[in-house]
Amino acid sequence: MTRTKHTVIKSSRPLDRTDASSSQAAGPSTNPTAGSSGDAAQQTTPTTSPATGSTKRAKRARQAMPRGSQKKPYRYKPGTVALREIRHFQKTTSFLIPAAPFIRQVRSISSALAPTQITRWTAEALVALQEAAEDYLVGLFSDSMLCAIHAKRVTLMRKDFELARRLGGKGRPW
Repeated sequence: MTRTKHTVIKSSRPLDRTDASSSQAAGPSTNPTAGSSGDAAQQTTPTTSPATGSTKRAKRARQAMPRGSQKKPYRYKPGTVALREIRHFQKTTSFLIPAAPFIRQVRSISSALAPTQITRWTAEALVALQEAAEDYLVGLFSDSMLCAIHAKRVTLMRKDFELARRLGGKGRPW
């Protein structure tokens, strides 16, 4: 490629580093015009003198280049990642609910329902309570999924949870 002269068009506002980096990432170099937005209203700086006519070829070459030079991330088919997560969580024995939010919730419930003298919990009691709560939730989810499959659906709905609780006798009495 041969070297060419670039004509400089002065803009009304100076470019700072954020503007320069965003304009480079956006694609071809453009010069903003006052009071307009969009690519059609912006002027491009000519790469050569207009007499030679090679400006059109340079524009076509820029348009032919892909805008995103990064490779697209690979996407798995729907359901593949979900099945992989199911297999992963079935193999692990760790808790699924984070400990700190669970403990905060237990303390807030116990302060609301229990007498004011009970304010402290041992670590073993909190672990036992979390294990029992997660076991209950896993059982409820599996029963609810069976209800959804029985209704010839794949999506869990609220009525599936209500039916599973009613049939299993879990939760408040009806």
